[in-house]
Amino acid sequence: MTIQQFNPPHPGELIKRTYIDPFGDISANQIAKRLGVAVSTFNRLINGVSDISPEMAIRLSKVLGRSPESWLLLQNHYDLWKARQAVNTDELEPIKFETV
Repeated sequence: MTIQQFNPPHPGELIKRTYIDPFGDISANQIAKRLGVAVSTFNRLINGVSDISPEMAIRLSKVLGRSPESWLLLQNHYDLWKARQAVNTDELEPIKFETV
């Protein structure tokens, strides 16, 4: 049984709330520098404009902690939730496979 989260935050929002907002001495610019990415790239992520790629997941894992898989899982949960809001499956019917 899987528990579906209601309206999960974009992973970038989670990063901002967890790793930037509570700490006055850590800025998005500093994290971007540690990640080895452009400040604009990191800002797009924390503003929910761009998503976590596998490469970014590896970088985040090294700099902020957690496993790369957990970063990608956060992105996947968010993407799947958004897709469920957009895709209408009311008229779709499953195929009934019969074994011979």
